[in-house]
Amino acid sequence: MWFKSVLVVVIVSVALFKWVESLNSSSFPADFVFGTASAATQIEGAVYEGGKGQSNWDYFARKYTGKIVDHSNPDIATDSYHRYKEDVGLMKDIGFQAYRFSVSWSRILPSGKLKDGVNQEGITYYNNLINELVSNGIQPFITLFHWELPQTLEDEYGGFLSPKIV
Repeated sequence: MWFKSVLVVVIVSVALFKWVESLNSSSFPADFVFGTASAATQIEGAVYEGGKGQSNWDYFARKYTGKIVDHSNPDIATDSYHRYKEDVGLMKDIGFQAYRFSVSWSRILPSGKLKDGVNQEGITYYNNLINELVSNGIQPFITLFHWELPQTLEDEYGGFLSPKIV
């Protein structure tokens, strides 16, 4: 009986592959926007540069190395902080029209709080990234919060377990 299940999976997989293989831009409405997305922790790196404060993910990845399958951490990631022009060039070459990225709260407000000051280097980084996207015809879509919290707020309030964080 198991062979019938395997056969069904193979048939469905082949049909799905053929359908995906036939997809191209004309398969979508004319106003469909093709793009890509990332999260700051996944790609930026430079966690000790540009005035960035420590985030909850920076802390977690260092403290609980066994919890991440490949034992990686955000320290370097794909180094988009330094290679954003190259990354945008690749997006343009692929033909993407949009890029959704998250802003690292701890890169803009290292302590997590406006009263402690804004990190101008962080503002400059995101401004440069946005300018690069626009100059290459790629529309930026910004996610203001992607589950990355300054560690100082995690320590002070217990993160999102506290109503004070909001």
